This record gives sequence, structure tokens and C-alpha cells, in this order.
Amino acid sequence: MKTMDGMDLKPGVSPDDVTALIQTLRGMVNLEEGELYTLRKGQLHHVVPREDESGLRRIKVMEEAYDAAQQAARRLRRSLRGYRPDPALVISASVMHVLSGSEAEADAMILAYLQRLFMRPEPATSTPGVPDAPSAPTAP
Repeated sequence: MKTMDGMDLKPGVSPDDVTALIQTLRGMVNLEEGELYTLRKGQLHHVVPREDESGLRRIKVMEEAYDAAQQAARRLRRSLRGYRPDPALVISASVMHVLSGSEAEADAMILAYLQRLFMRPEPATSTPGVPDAPSAPTAP
């Protein structure tokens, strides 16, 4: 079983065979270099990147921020006549609002949040009534 850029080839197939097949496909289908395609039911389908579909990018957001955005979206439903905005839009609006002021004000708000975030006391590691796990032995 040979490999070609991370793909396992079936016995009896060489990388040259795969290259020839790709060239044949390019002659039959408009394949674009660097684009993604998936094979479904014997047909090649172009994979459209998700961020191009709706203009939204995937960014990791803290759970509490997402929950707060979800609550705000629910509250806004009445004002928006039944439309409940996606939490990502609420988070985007919040960020843009913070950044609409001066840079110094925006930086101060962000720093204040980060300080609150990192100054939180750590949760207790032991639970009353439950014995702590034995610590690892130390070297002499």
C-alpha cells in the first residue's frame, strides 16, 4: 500500500496512475487548483467554505458570552417582531459597539473584562466528604 500525500493507494495502483486520473478528470470537469471537492453518489461536488456562505466566521467564544448573547437574542425577539437574531450577530453587534468609541475606551473595556476573567478565584479542587486523590510520589 503506497501513500500519496497522506492518501493510501490500493494495491496495484501507483502515484502515476492517480496523477493520470486527475488529469483526465480535469479534462472532463472544471476542477480548480486548491478547491475542495467531495464524492457523493459517484458525483464530484464542489465544497463551498462555510465562511463564504453567510459572512460568519467560526471563532471560539466563552460559554458565558454565548449564553449572554442567547439571552439577549431572546429579549430582542419582541422588539424585532418575532425575529430572534442568531447569538453570533448579537456578539458581533456587541463587539462593534465597544469598538465604535475611541480606541482608549474600547481597550479599557476589554482590559477590564480580561482582568475580571483572570482574577476569578479558582474553583475548589476538593469536594466535602470525598477524599482527595493521592498525590504523585515525589523523587527523593
